Amino acid sequence: MVDVEEWKKKRALQAAAKELVVDLLLHKGLYSFITIEDEIQNEAERQIREANVGTFDCFCTTCGQVTPFISQSMPVKNSGGGLRHGDGLSRPPSVFALRSVCQRDLTAYLYAFQKVGDRLIKIGQLPSMADISFGELKRIDKGLEPGDRKELGTALGLFAHDAAAGAFVYLRRVFERMIHRAHQRRGEPVEGFDQKRMDEKIEAIKDALPERVVTNRKVFSVLSQGVHELTDDQCKALFPLVKAVIFQMLEQEEHQRRKVAAEKETEAALQAVLASGIKFENGVKDEEKA
Repeated sequence: MVDVEEWKKKRALQAAAKELVVDLLLHKGLYSFITIEDEIQNEAERQIREANVGTFDCFCTTCGQVTPFISQSMPVKNSGGGLRHGDGLSRPPSVFALRSVCQRDLTAYLYAFQKVGDRLIKIGQLPSMADISFGELKRIDKGLEPGDRKELGTALGLFAHDAAAGAFVYLRRVFERMIHRAHQRRGEPVEGFDQKRMDEKIEAIKDALPERVVTNRKVFSVLSQGVHELTDDQCKALFPLVKAVIFQMLEQEEHQRRKVAAEKETEAALQAVLASGIKFENGVKDEEKA
């Protein structure tokens, strides 16, 4: 007979571990790691080693959409580092790989990991996080300022190569300018806006920002600190959040841009009809009545 409580506990453990794995695959740069210290982290290592991650959603660089990916294990050929069997060096290195496949067009994303001590480190990824982010950005960057596009690209590239602090500098600059533009679009200026801390700025113009930004405004208070005050770990932790928020804000701006364009197109079409001289009465053209 199945022990329901044990089953629930196991499922919760697997779900928590999967969150760690997906975060490492999709949001963390090269040489990020999971420290194997507890049950959840051990389960995360098992899921990666056995390709037992299950299905997760990710942007596909080929089909250009967020689609389900399923993982498969990949053998890593090696013969160890020693000269004779029995030597300590003859043990094969603890390197293994994972392949995640898009279920729409079978595009494969490749990941490589190494176990060093109690750390499970992501040592390789193809396509890179920058490539994936750039592909995702193409859908929504039409309204992006050229300077923002350049600095966002620099930030994504640096983070993909484990330069978290440098990446965060550029990402923060883009985020701050987007907050400034949201304040300008709002119409009614907030007194003393430029002197406020970042979380205070977000609260002051919350009606012009995505809900996710507003609900997490306390997290963004750290952006008011000087870059030299932030640790590399803080930069690594904050980067995926700020990047996700920027993308959401870009989607919101793109939606607004398309709405305005559609309204202009509709108005132009209406004016063209009115200028044609066709008269309407109760919704029916005069020539149809005749």
